[in-house]
Amino acid sequence: MDWKSASSYYETRLSDVLNIQHFAIDLAKLPQAEVPSKLTEILIQEAIPANRQLERLKKREFRIAVVGLEKAGKSTFINAWLECDLLPAKGGRCTFTTTQIYSVKSESEQRLEVQTRSEEQFINLLKELEIVGAKEDLKTIREYETTLQKVRREGNLVIPFTRLEDIREQLKKYVADEKYAHAVLEARLYTNKLAQAEGIVFYDVPGSDSGLTKHVDEAKEMLSDCDAVIVIQRFRSIREAELNIIKFTEQGDKNITIADKLFVFLSHIDSLGSAEALKNHVEEASQDWLKRANLPINRIVSGSAGAYLILNNFAEKHTQLEIGQPSNIRDKLSNLTEITDDENLRTQATGIPEIKQKIFDYINTERVDILKKRCEVSIDKILDTSEEIYHFVNKKFPVNPEEAQKFEEERRRISFTEWWEKQWEYIKADLQNFYDTSVINKPLEILNNNSSSSIEKFRKRYLQLVESEMEKLRQKTLVKKETIFAANSFPDFDRAKANYAWRDDLYADIRQLLNSLAHELAAELKDEALTLVDYMTTLLWGSSQVKEKLIGRSEDEFLARLENSLSVLFLRFARPVAEALIRGPVNSDTRTQIVKSLGPDAELIDNYYQGDEPAFRVLKKYVKYGSDLLFNPDTRQQVLGVTETGKDVMGMTTDNVINLADPLTPPREVVTFEVTNDINAFEEYLRNGIFEAAGFEAYCIQELRGLVDLFREKKGTWTGIAMNEWLQENPQLLAQLLSDLKSQEFNLEVSERLRQLSIALKRNR
Repeated sequence: MDWKSASSYYETRLSDVLNIQHFAIDLAKLPQAEVPSKLTEILIQEAIPANRQLERLKKREFRIAVVGLEKAGKSTFINAWLECDLLPAKGGRCTFTTTQIYSVKSESEQRLEVQTRSEEQFINLLKELEIVGAKEDLKTIREYETTLQKVRREGNLVIPFTRLEDIREQLKKYVADEKYAHAVLEARLYTNKLAQAEGIVFYDVPGSDSGLTKHVDEAKEMLSDCDAVIVIQRFRSIREAELNIIKFTEQGDKNITIADKLFVFLSHIDSLGSAEALKNHVEEASQDWLKRANLPINRIVSGSAGAYLILNNFAEKHTQLEIGQPSNIRDKLSNLTEITDDENLRTQATGIPEIKQKIFDYINTERVDILKKRCEVSIDKILDTSEEIYHFVNKKFPVNPEEAQKFEEERRRISFTEWWEKQWEYIKADLQNFYDTSVINKPLEILNNNSSSSIEKFRKRYLQLVESEMEKLRQKTLVKKETIFAANSFPDFDRAKANYAWRDDLYADIRQLLNSLAHELAAELKDEALTLVDYMTTLLWGSSQVKEKLIGRSEDEFLARLENSLSVLFLRFARPVAEALIRGPVNSDTRTQIVKSLGPDAELIDNYYQGDEPAFRVLKKYVKYGSDLLFNPDTRQQVLGVTETGKDVMGMTTDNVINLADPLTPPREVVTFEVTNDINAFEEYLRNGIFEAAGFEAYCIQELRGLVDLFREKKGTWTGIAMNEWLQENPQLLAQLLSDLKSQEFNLEVSERLRQLSIALKRNR
């Protein structure tokens, strides 16, 4: 494959592969793709030389950098190559900027292009010169400030020419004349004298030991972006600045070795004193390059570019003055090389034809192989790495968008389910802590003095209800008493009839009282249950479905169920006590019969009585003796074994106690005292016995714990609700989720970029 075909082929290949690299990098940039950073780094690093090579191929340029230390003879070498004493090469710095020389086919294409610095570039140059302490340069710039400003203002120039000699002065002016050159960024010379092959470019790079960062940067950039390097070396051993040439070349083109593209021209051999010195010079330099860069000796040529110009009559007067007379140069070269023939002295002894031939051979034969080697390594690395990224991501993400969406949906549902499983454990623990501390007051040590549990509040509410309802009952029955007494006073007050009549009416009111208590207790328990349900609802992010799943659709139905259950429990014990105490007077057959019918229930109430008064510890005894068991010392001593009378019983004191056996006691007061104390006794049992006997606390705990148990049992229901709340983007739920689960918009970017990479890879294959 010739160079033209190879250039076209690898331009296409590199373009395609860099397109693949672009898709692979785009894919790797996505965090969710989780591409290892080392793969991304390989693509980024490998793309740098590949892009540089592609740009050269697009321009059809084959770049040859001519580098070396200042005054090594780079410009003189190029002049000898061009067979024209064109570039300035006098003592002191004579090249202020890079000169690029392009090979063109015809004379009509020949031209000199001068690119001047922008104001920003010029200011940056001044700053750099100040940093490195280049006082002479700064002094020169200040001295010729007006001229330099004029050059920048005039801008870029294009100067056509036919012969190289015609633009010698202009080139010298803009490249080497300090009055102008500081304003010039770059000079490009297009000539048909450089090489027969089109696209060859020589870069005359300023000396890497100039001390200016700009020159070092230019050398580094050029050596990293060239196809061949010609090092002009004046000294036999490699100097430190010349080591940078090796380093920059290695850094810029890692796919081929330095020895693949490096040539060395050992210049100024005419300054040596003897043939032996020349031999040692060449041997030492060759060994040094072999050691440093594994450069073979056939890549090293010794000679003198200046001597070539002088002996071939190409030198201008300034060069003749610098180098010497032709006869002296001829004699010195003959002495050094032992060549006596004039023709051979002009060619072989100067080394210029030899180095040119080596470069031309490289251009004509080796550069295609080097291009292939350079490009194939980059292509293979980029392709292999891109395919590795593709397969790595494709293990987790599909290429097809529909499959990707399905995959993403499945992945996210699985991720959400995994999150929910862990969250469910937290929810159960949270609910249990709430139940222990807020419902059943356990453990006590974690509650403050102002805390109260649901059970405590339920019992406290019960006592409040008993107090308020009994107070209403007393007021109501005392109002009715006068009517009942009056109705049973014709012609005289009938104590027995009035007692029974009043008790019948009172018992009806007590039944209403018991129903009211059951209703109010149910409402209280419902509120506590709803508080618990509300907390469960917060645990499930305020979902409206939680309450319905736990207590049904209607709070009224829930309340009715609680009221029915509480009524059954309440009346189971409260109604028999009410019947025993209220339905019949003390020592009546009615009362005696009721007591007999109570059976074991009376003993249950006795077991649960928690008051301090001994008269109420055995219900049957109080029913039999009535208020005498509280206030008659003899009766108390005989029945209870205590001598002191009952004090402060439900608000009554010994001051208003009457003697029921005293015939002088008015019948109305007897009936009132007896009934009132039975009402008080009934309240005492409501407060200190019936609550415990009916198992209200256990029932309350049972209902509330039942809600907790039901909540825990409905994990499957809550799983569905959690999924629904997630899909409906409940903000409370989303606040707890990982970022990749928050939005329901499926991110198909990975699969889309994976698809693009897949298409690019298939096209390449």
